[in-house]
Amino acid sequence: MPLPVRKDADLRLGRVSLPGANYFVTACTAARAPVLTEPATASRLLRTLADLHSGGDVAFHAATIMPDHVHMLFALGGRLGLAQVVAKFKALARDHGHANWHWQENMFEHQLRTRESIEDYGFYVFMNPYRAGLCALDVCWPWWFCPDPSSFRFLSGLGPGGTPQDSWLTEAERIESRITGAK
Repeated sequence: MPLPVRKDADLRLGRVSLPGANYFVTACTAARAPVLTEPATASRLLRTLADLHSGGDVAFHAATIMPDHVHMLFALGGRLGLAQVVAKFKALARDHGHANWHWQENMFEHQLRTRESIEDYGFYVFMNPYRAGLCALDVCWPWWFCPDPSSFRFLSGLGPGGTPQDSWLTEAERIESRITGAK
């Protein structure tokens, strides 16, 4: 039985770049290689996120680096389109092609609608490593990026050292269902 064929071109159909609009973007490594949380790579990715934010290409709300993907939540700036921002992120994250790993060709992107809660998406991004079992709830995930923590209400409820509450796992499941449409 042949493997399914990726339809990358279909992902690009209807993609719209609206300055000021909020986007949820996920970029994955090729073959889902678990290389992004290696300390040198994760540090470079955090610097890249900070540079994109300070340069005005995007206004980051939050991002988290997972072993084989990055979740980013941001408002698009006015200078570059969405695809250009992601291409710039991918190039800088790979040290202009000097890294020994690659990104998948495309990305998942979703422009948040006015009825969608940026708080929910931020919570989903924050809780992703905990839901994936990558760290215990009493440990602070080191690869979280949030330039303005006051923008999310849930962050005021963090425990000592920036750790989530036990009950947040259940809440994260509920929010993931709402965001992804999973039942």
